[in-house]
Amino acid sequence: MNSVYVVVWKELKDMLRDIRTLAAIAFLPLLILPLMSLTSIYAQGLQPGYVALINYDKTSGSVGGVNITSEDILKEISEALEKNGLHVIYGASANADATIIIKEGFAKNLTSLTERARLEIIKTLGSSKADQVENIVLNLINDLNFRLASLKVIELSGIAGLNVSVDSVLRPVEAQVSVVGVGGAPVSYEEAIRVYISRFLSFSLIFVTTPSTAYITDSVIGEKERKTLEALLSTPVPRHALIIGKVVSTSLIGLLTGFTNALGLLLFAYVPSLIYGINLFYLIPGSVMLAHFIAIYFSVLSSLALVTPAVIRSGSYRAAQASSMIIISVATIVFFISLYVDIEQLSNVFKWLLYLIPYTHASLFIKFVALGMLREALTHLTILLLVIAGLMYVSIKLFNEERIIYGRT
Repeated sequence: MNSVYVVVWKELKDMLRDIRTLAAIAFLPLLILPLMSLTSIYAQGLQPGYVALINYDKTSGSVGGVNITSEDILKEISEALEKNGLHVIYGASANADATIIIKEGFAKNLTSLTERARLEIIKTLGSSKADQVENIVLNLINDLNFRLASLKVIELSGIAGLNVSVDSVLRPVEAQVSVVGVGGAPVSYEEAIRVYISRFLSFSLIFVTTPSTAYITDSVIGEKERKTLEALLSTPVPRHALIIGKVVSTSLIGLLTGFTNALGLLLFAYVPSLIYGINLFYLIPGSVMLAHFIAIYFSVLSSLALVTPAVIRSGSYRAAQASSMIIISVATIVFFISLYVDIEQLSNVFKWLLYLIPYTHASLFIKFVALGMLREALTHLTILLLVIAGLMYVSIKLFNEERIIYGRT
């Protein structure tokens, strides 16, 4: 342990010489996560959207004792669009993100029992606002369809002399959705949301694996190219202590990024509630925050344990960086899969292939903590530690002084 401590101290002094890079690594999550929170909710509001409304209809109609004109419908559409922060232009406009055209005979056909009213939405290619307009108008049309169909059912039932329930005709099937946890116990909406948040937290681990791999590459290949590795190998420090010391010291970057990511996550939830009154803070309990911090550190350790054997066998910075990029790509794939897929529910072959990758267990650790399944969470954390220990043993066995010093650079 004394030998490991000496190596750790030496590596930390080397890292502290580049204090600007360390500060950038620490500051980035504190900046990025709150900005992600703010922009994901409000960025669309900062982009002006323009909608052109064109009415070719001059007709009117009546159904169920209610008189309807196309101007009434146009007013509803306009109010819905403006409520969502869009600017309405009456008449054709070349600057419009979307154009809504009410066809001739719209009101007459809307109240007819034999015809259908027609409305056209023209979207500008590549405009996100056009997609928003489409969603708003289609939702409004669905509501309008039900209201007009209800009036028609009432009118027809009066003609037929029948007592008819509008819902039994237009909505004959009623679906009820509820969420249950493990064992079938019902869960609250907040608990369900926390599971989705855990998926996002797992995905966010992608951003913390890269800095540490750059440091371990410099710690081995950099010292070799700077001709300082020979002096280090001439000391009585055991080779296993040298490897462990370099990995442990570099993993402290993981502690730094883990702390700042956890703090950035708090800001991610707190800033919108502070500025805009949208409370996201209560959705992230302390246990999930702690799990996020632990998963970050062990994901960094996993990256180091995977990269170190490749770095040791690499002859140059370029080769080591190429190996690191491959490994980081694997991490990206796992964390991306965890965003959309329940890994533990996959077929056995694919599931066990993913279980061989340590990042899978970091992702599942967060998920099971969010679900309150602590035994399963600790199981995956234990597996993760065993995989890291095994990879470190491989690194120690692969460490060859002559190959590292006299190999091609």
